[in-house]
Amino acid sequence: MKKLIEWIKSPASDRFFLIVVILLLNIVSVRSFVRLDLTSQKTYSLSKASKNVVKNIESPLSIKMFFSEDLPSPYNNVQQYLTDLLSEYKSNASSAFSYQIYDMSKEENQRIAQEYGLSPVQIDTVETAGFSSKIAWMGIAITYGDYIASIDALKTSADIEYKITTTISKIISAQETDAEAMYQIGYITGHKEYELRSNRYAQSYFETGAGNFRTLLSDIYSIKEIDLTHENIPVNLNAVIINGPKEEIPEDQLKKIDDYIMQGGNVAFFVDALDEYFVNNDQLPIFLENNSNITKLLEGYGIKIDGSFVMDQKCFYQNQSGFGKQFLHWVPVIDKDSTPRKNAITDNLGGILLFCASPIDISEIEKNSDIKTTVLAKSSDESWRAKENIILYPGSNLPSENENLKAENLAVLAEGNFSSAFNPSVKSTLKSKIVVVSSGASTTDVIVDSEGTSATALFLRNIIDYVNNNEDFCAMRTKGTRLDFISIKNEKSAFIVKMLNEFGLAVVIILIGFIVWRMRIARRYIIHQKYNPDDKRFISSKKNDEGGSEK
Repeated sequence: MKKLIEWIKSPASDRFFLIVVILLLNIVSVRSFVRLDLTSQKTYSLSKASKNVVKNIESPLSIKMFFSEDLPSPYNNVQQYLTDLLSEYKSNASSAFSYQIYDMSKEENQRIAQEYGLSPVQIDTVETAGFSSKIAWMGIAITYGDYIASIDALKTSADIEYKITTTISKIISAQETDAEAMYQIGYITGHKEYELRSNRYAQSYFETGAGNFRTLLSDIYSIKEIDLTHENIPVNLNAVIINGPKEEIPEDQLKKIDDYIMQGGNVAFFVDALDEYFVNNDQLPIFLENNSNITKLLEGYGIKIDGSFVMDQKCFYQNQSGFGKQFLHWVPVIDKDSTPRKNAITDNLGGILLFCASPIDISEIEKNSDIKTTVLAKSSDESWRAKENIILYPGSNLPSENENLKAENLAVLAEGNFSSAFNPSVKSTLKSKIVVVSSGASTTDVIVDSEGTSATALFLRNIIDYVNNNEDFCAMRTKGTRLDFISIKNEKSAFIVKMLNEFGLAVVIILIGFIVWRMRIARRYIIHQKYNPDDKRFISSKKNDEGGSEK
């Protein structure tokens, strides 16, 4: 026993214990899933909403992954991401959650995938000989009780978590309530608001309809159209949308909106400050102040929308044959520097387009200490206002030489305890959220793409999620959509960054090695000085009288 203790204390046992520790760590790692996510967007971590959904599953729920092996880049990254993501779900879920990964090289598994409603997809790859196509399986099926939901063509990892979590939530909700959508949201009608359908025969930008906007919301929301002429806004609705009214809203109906906000309701306002009028069919339209009175309601809360359009040098442009770039100054491009970071609506987003937006003045509402105000989007410092003789044509409405160019607020968020717009002495005891976007036209098919993947579509959808108290969905949907670039201002800085990328790691390793080498020499010198300072064999090196060396 004494020899064993002495052996344990001796350096001879170090290697043995190192091997034991490594073996134990491997055993633990096989049974537990641990991963550190160092990305700024937390791309590889489950959102709080996802954890809550799978944590509370009571009946057996299974996710079946049908993904082909040996896919080319970037699809192989999607496969690995999905595999890791399912492990994350499992580690945070109840015992009722499970998942299986199928080998798609087997025909029987392909038949199983087809029974779940999945189909192979064609992917294009670039090879040495040129382009080639390949058929691959890239989908999952989720089963819960009698419900089966399939998610096909997972070609990107950007919104996989959002799709899985919302699908799980939908089928659980359908099992419990027999409702196809998880949430209901109100949509005010009766004042020539944008119709929630596409108009293929539109004669102008403003007549295209908001069909894509409705499709964008349809995955988890059912829309309840509300005519304020005949009914009040139901208190049980978390949020309502007011989208581009063009006809006058009577005061009694404005008071219904105000009453809803006073009772803790949330509202997303998409407002066109100017309206389009055609004097003659063969002439260009003119733009006059919108008389819907919705701007007056917002002024009662301290949010003022100016009756002009914001034109911006940093805008969307089209390449037209024979004319080159055609700049549409009335469509500002809102980059990530013009949106707030660490905000659920705009985080990870850049390149938002707003169509015919107007300046928003929030100086009054900012005086209210009970309201937190956030500017969600603003134009660049090279923008100006156009109020008269507005023509939506490239090269028109350019700024004058004396024009005051400055950034303008185009979308704002206000949240807190609001005072009534009709009786400021009455203050709500419940917190509300108001989002104001000074461009109802930005919800139309002119801007919102049919796939709902553009930055503008994600921005609009995040607004609806936020006012409906689904903030976690915002971050989940936009994971991986933002590219974090290094800001390089000149060629010298670019050269330095390039050298650091190519040789920086090697230089760091050499420096560390040099420092360790010098530290070892210093340590040996200190030890010799302390215990045997007279032993000159290790202190100096010089030639002796016989021509040899002395150490």
